[in-house]
Amino acid sequence: MKRIAFALFPLLAAGLFSGNVLAGTRHDKETDENGIRNVIVMIPDGCCTELLALGRWLNGGLPLALDKHVRGLVRTYCSDSPIGDSAPTGSAYATGHRSQDGFVATYPAMSMDKEGRRFPTDSAEAYRPMFTLLEAARVQGKATGMVVTCHFPHATPADFLAHTPKRNQYARIAKQMIHHPCDLLLGGGAYWVDSSMKNGYCARKELERHGISYFKDFKATADAVEKGLTKAWGLFAPKEMDYEIDRDPEQQPSLEDMTRLALKALSRQENGFFLMVEGSKVDWGAHDNDLPAALFDFLAFDKAVAAAMEFARKDGHTLVMVMPDHQTGGLSIGNRRLDSGYATAGAAQLFDGLRNSKASYEKTVKDLFNDNEELSIARITGSLKRIVKENFGIEDMEEKDLARLARTLQENKSGRKSVRAFAEMMNRHSYMGWTTFGHNGGDVFLAAYHPMGEEPSGVVDNEQIAPYICRQAGLGNLDSLSLTYYAPLKQVFPDAGCRIVYGKNLFATEADDPRFIELELKDGKKLKIYPNTDHAELDKKKKTLPGICIYNGKGFYLPAACAGISGQDTTKRK
Repeated sequence: MKRIAFALFPLLAAGLFSGNVLAGTRHDKETDENGIRNVIVMIPDGCCTELLALGRWLNGGLPLALDKHVRGLVRTYCSDSPIGDSAPTGSAYATGHRSQDGFVATYPAMSMDKEGRRFPTDSAEAYRPMFTLLEAARVQGKATGMVVTCHFPHATPADFLAHTPKRNQYARIAKQMIHHPCDLLLGGGAYWVDSSMKNGYCARKELERHGISYFKDFKATADAVEKGLTKAWGLFAPKEMDYEIDRDPEQQPSLEDMTRLALKALSRQENGFFLMVEGSKVDWGAHDNDLPAALFDFLAFDKAVAAAMEFARKDGHTLVMVMPDHQTGGLSIGNRRLDSGYATAGAAQLFDGLRNSKASYEKTVKDLFNDNEELSIARITGSLKRIVKENFGIEDMEEKDLARLARTLQENKSGRKSVRAFAEMMNRHSYMGWTTFGHNGGDVFLAAYHPMGEEPSGVVDNEQIAPYICRQAGLGNLDSLSLTYYAPLKQVFPDAGCRIVYGKNLFATEADDPRFIELELKDGKKLKIYPNTDHAELDKKKKTLPGICIYNGKGFYLPAACAGISGQDTTKRK
């Protein structure tokens, strides 16, 4: 197999951005017989390399689907910190640029080096939306899709399709993603579609306008795809989906199920596709040090990797890239209980209890308070004894530990503090260790499959992944596309008068988002643009913009082609 090492080169993009490209064989011929037509990016959010080893032990010591494809390591830091968050680290994979804490596919305003010597940023470009791999694939006429287990406006899926410097502005992000949709989206987040009816606005109708059918039942989605449907959003939970260990297969599909269905639908596009698959809740479990949650979600992710690799090998034109965005929790196989006995601890001693777990720590705590009733310390303690034995096979919990935990549970019920307190007690009775409830800054694994054996290898920066994919799949220059599709309003309409109108918004957007902007053009016509949509009105006649107008709290950005909207009709979308 040929291996490709990464090197750093500046990209020429009107002098405004710089980025990294891959040194090696160039594949930008689009769809010739040896070219890459399809790209699958797979992200186990917050996954550490320790989960590879732990997952293998719980897999009977057998290799994981990932194992033979591991090629190297990825450095995960962002522009303003050595420890990355999902928004900027996912943005690095999606755009080819490190960004800063909380930023979703948006150019950073801060570097960790105040003098800009090592990690320079261009202050003139701060807050500009950055074009993503998924958006570039759409411009190339490829089918696009995402499969996640979180709610769809969450950080990582948002990184590939939305643009804002505040990752928690879910309403703004959802609106951008609904008006700027990928062809297929499977996961959680039905709340942001179902609750959108307000002042005559309906997110479902917006999806239908783009030819996308909306489902909340996986079987119905699968049946429709089987009959030939290629554009669908299937949202199978109001917000995030359940952890794999807690999942009811009659109610929610697995990540593997959704990945296989996505591949079936997207592969019908002759020009190829781009698919992002995220094992979203590996990170969520690790944040709570909830080992059964994180581990079994990782194993579910590995099954999705197996499905993707199976497709790629048969297809012969598919590139698969697998890498976590960062690590979370600082997991270790071994803790202080093994300080003097680690060499004699057997696999059964270390792993059997975990292997026999029947629920996440989160669900265990929630089940104690399923009717939200007030419980006494004695009753909570008794319930803890029973449920710990039933779910985890542990019978030797000390009374003082149970009593201390019971007091925390009584005060906080099923809140996060209770889940973490329960996890702390459980982890003291295991042989696994954790260092934090937050993220940690270690390198993560890089796995890849290229049909011609031209996978990257070595230690790679996270911002090098996107340029490599662009070159292999012929997706163009993301920096140039950013300049074309996300130009500042004043650059597109330099001589227009502008009035920003606030008030009651159509859709539950952020409170400070304008309702619309009204431009008085040089020819006297008035152009009204609705931010975070592709809707406009020219002298009260409805228009569709050749892209989306982004309002991110810092400015308005829209396609440069909008400049011709009052003359030659440039409003036909690709």
